[in-house]
Amino acid sequence: MSINKKLQAAAFVLAAAFSSSLAAQDAPSAGDPERGRVLADSCLGCHGIEGNMTTYPPYHVPRLGGQNANYIAKALKGYAAGDREHDGMHAQAADLSDEDIRNIAAWFASQAAVEANAEATPPESGIYCVSCHGANGVSITTEFPHLAGQHADYLHETIRQYLEGERSDISMNAFLNLLTDEQLDELVQFYADQPGLTTAQR
Repeated sequence: MSINKKLQAAAFVLAAAFSSSLAAQDAPSAGDPERGRVLADSCLGCHGIEGNMTTYPPYHVPRLGGQNANYIAKALKGYAAGDREHDGMHAQAADLSDEDIRNIAAWFASQAAVEANAEATPPESGIYCVSCHGANGVSITTEFPHLAGQHADYLHETIRQYLEGERSDISMNAFLNLLTDEQLDELVQFYADQPGLTTAQR
């Protein structure tokens, strides 16, 4: 086995152990989806319109229907604190209480049941993703986002942000840099083609 293959295998084992540890501690957000439905009204101006695009750079607004509640809550707290950069999202999240965030996250999570497509075969390069996002883009814990059914161009934009340092995560930065552009394109299209996330509707 080449040194590169050994490093890749070691990275996969470490990520699997890390995500297994998280899975053992995993617990869904205790938010109230009915209260979240009211609070999420302002979110639907962007996230409730199928095919809605951002202005610049242009990409589809992400689908949140069925997304993991804990992941949504973590993302909203990141936007509120400025750890995740997006002016519009910061403005939306900055005045939300922790309870508001839990409730909004619970409502979006309640919009769809995201289940893995057991018949689909992920690309070989998906070995880097499976320890957190599952074999077919359905996350193994609520701490990580589902990728199944997400817009391909949004996934590409997220990858770009990691590769260019606009987002930071040890596992994501390490794994993405191991893949070629062709492999990334293949993975993105595979996840986008899976049944899963939906555009949330009132």
